[in-house]
Amino acid sequence: MPRGGLADGAAMTRPGGDDLGRAVRRLRRARRLTIEALAHKADMHPTYLSGIERGVRNPSWAKTCALADALGMPVVVLARNAEVEAQLAARIRQVRAELGWWRERRRSRGQSSVRCQKRPTARAGA
Repeated sequence: MPRGGLADGAAMTRPGGDDLGRAVRRLRRARRLTIEALAHKADMHPTYLSGIERGVRNPSWAKTCALADALGMPVVVLARNAEVEAQLAARIRQVRAELGWWRERRRSRGQSSVRCQKRPTARAGA
């Protein structure tokens, strides 16, 4: 396995606050916890947790550890989940860029990206 733990040889993507937030949200939902319930377990205000999940708040190390504890996992597992989210986001950006290129190519050739279009239907009673 290559350095960084990536089996496919992809470049290591460093997670940001938004990646940590997406990981926390995914893990919270997987445990069927509300923001309020997880915030209570992690001893933080629900609006602060909501900000973390949206990527607008950067939690301190103590808050990150409290979140990991409240989710029932070591902080290293939470960090690894954030790395996975960063890799997924990078791959999504790559695919969207490739799709944008493909759509632009179809437009330049005069081909529609829509395969079939609905015919207008007559209104009832009209």
